[in-house]
Amino acid sequence: MDANEREAFYDAEIAPVLKDLAKKCQDNGLSLVAQVEWEPGETGRTVAIVEKSSFGIRMAEAAMRSNGNVDAFLLGVTKYAQEHGHSSMFLNLLNVPTTPKASAP
Repeated sequence: MDANEREAFYDAEIAPVLKDLAKKCQDNGLSLVAQVEWEPGETGRTVAIVEKSSFGIRMAEAAMRSNGNVDAFLLGVTKYAQEHGHSSMFLNLLNVPTTPKASAP
């Protein structure tokens, strides 16, 4: 199977199943992050993250969204940490506050 055939297979067979699975997960309070690669750098992604999800699942989603770009991944993690707080030694070295900034009234 060549890359075009693998992508077509993903589009026809895998993506719809993942979409249905993501909906079932989300309807039952579960988060799901899935990425399928049919060619290096060519991927399809399915994400269903519930509101009260962990930093871990959000980091997995950020890694997936960054598609191998470490800068994009770290920017995503840093942004989330600034908004929600963190306990990371490495983020502390980057001077990312451990507690989120208070919202303006």
